[in-house]
Amino acid sequence: MLSTDKKRELIIKLYETGSVSLQRANEPSLQKAPYTINLRLLNSYPLILKFVAGLFGNELKSRMFDLIAGPFTDIPLATTISLEFNWPMIFVREERKGHGTDKLVEGNFQPEQGVIVVDDEVEDVADALQLLGRLEGSGLKIVALFLLLDRGYGSTETIRKKGYQCEAIITLNDIFIELFQMNKISPEQLKHLTEYLASEKKEFLLRQRMEES
Repeated sequence: MLSTDKKRELIIKLYETGSVSLQRANEPSLQKAPYTINLRLLNSYPLILKFVAGLFGNELKSRMFDLIAGPFTDIPLATTISLEFNWPMIFVREERKGHGTDKLVEGNFQPEQGVIVVDDEVEDVADALQLLGRLEGSGLKIVALFLLLDRGYGSTETIRKKGYQCEAIITLNDIFIELFQMNKISPEQLKHLTEYLASEKKEFLLRQRMEES
């Protein structure tokens, strides 16, 4: 579990790099997201990416696995973790190349090896499940999907219901509460942010029920 000091340090880094940015206090609207998330910005800050990799490593080092895997869209994070902890890495392509080995999973691995998938967040549950399916289709065993951020909409719960272990280092609600405690946002902003999160989760769960029916 992330310590209070490490959590605060991570949130400060996400906030100062603009990886998590908030709407201006005088522009509240439930029709417009009161925040912007762009965790890919961390790739432009090598020392911060290294710090994040260290957080992943501390969470994963007690687990039993053979490889870490990253999606094609987030190779820098997986690569940094691999280099920091000397864990073999593979990555999953979005589609076949059409030339060369024509593999969906790139890297050296053996069937039945255990793999932990690392990513910054799940933006689309279907894409995440497809990625996990491609690894399983290559003969690998999914140990867990480990994320930097859980927005709290319900995606991690949905993936767990499919039989996978899915965890995150931090949640969006953690970030909002910490920013409030640091006097970066007002009580009114915090209320608006939490209300928006609740509305997004409600809509997500409704879409999930409609898709399953």
